[in-house]
Amino acid sequence: MEALRQLKDFTDDELLAWLAAHGQPSYRGRQIHEWLYRHWAVSFDEMLNLPKALRQELAAEFLPFALVPAETLQAVDGTRKFLFTLADGERIETVLIPADERQTVCISTQVGCAVRCAFCASGGTGLIRDLVPAEIVDQVIYACHELGTRVNNVVVMGMGEPLLNLENLVQALEWVCGPEGLGVGVRHVTISTSGIVPGILRLAELGRQWELALSLHATSDVKRARLIPGPTRYPLAEILAACDTHRERTGRMTTFEYVLLAEVNDSAADMAELANLARAHRAKINLIACNPGSSRYRAPDAAAVKRCLQDLTRNGARATLRQSKGEDIRAACGQLRRRQDGTGDVSEEG
Repeated sequence: MEALRQLKDFTDDELLAWLAAHGQPSYRGRQIHEWLYRHWAVSFDEMLNLPKALRQELAAEFLPFALVPAETLQAVDGTRKFLFTLADGERIETVLIPADERQTVCISTQVGCAVRCAFCASGGTGLIRDLVPAEIVDQVIYACHELGTRVNNVVVMGMGEPLLNLENLVQALEWVCGPEGLGVGVRHVTISTSGIVPGILRLAELGRQWELALSLHATSDVKRARLIPGPTRYPLAEILAACDTHRERTGRMTTFEYVLLAEVNDSAADMAELANLARAHRAKINLIACNPGSSRYRAPDAAAVKRCLQDLTRNGARATLRQSKGEDIRAACGQLRRRQDGTGDVSEEG
């Protein structure tokens, strides 16, 4: 039996041609588009202004939604983690983080991850495959569907290395940000990378106003090599030069994400050098205390985390501390998938 096609992979012209071949007026295309991107439909049954016969014909050939919800966990702070099954049986995670004025969804771009940072749950099994654009954008659509309103902040910080699946990600973000898509503001999208130099330079060429976040975690190549294994690790000087190019082309300041690991990268000397790098490259710093897990890494205690933040500001850096969300449901991406798959658990961000 031939697999159903993703409806979102069809261009407007292709959809109109299909509708014409099935004796349908062209305005049905606009109605379908509105259901997908304005009403966040996840099934054809929701498209109530379409004739039932047309909905049945569409369902026989297309998938309106690329994800099958498998499990939802909700934290006491309102954070929700979704585990999705894909058409081939693989699984990914998405996290919805509601706040007073900001509704943030953290999305994945790959099943697994090739970078395999030592403290990260997503890369524990390595890279399995890239997500296609529909699988990426539908994570945002599902978050809107669950909230009953459009999210206003998208962070590409879930499973996978986004810049190793850049073309699919760019297409998905065009749908997320475009006026004919979900309409999320481009400056409300952040792409996080471990430092894939060609990908950073490609983003610079595109000139989109998406925010760039660099998962730095160490201020020297020697120390970074302990945390981020090869062959995807680029020399730090090349990464920082690429970030400078991105800032010059887009006018957007890079954020250095820095996961604090007790007795590994949290000394006063580490903070002084981190502040120096941030000043030299006109970047801001986002400190993140390592999430608990079964890896050999752990977060510094609260007093040490506070001291790190104070050291950075004392050294002239613009720095903030990311407040952990969803700790009671282990909201860091990759953890739920690994528990479901029986492959154990490690620590930190997805």
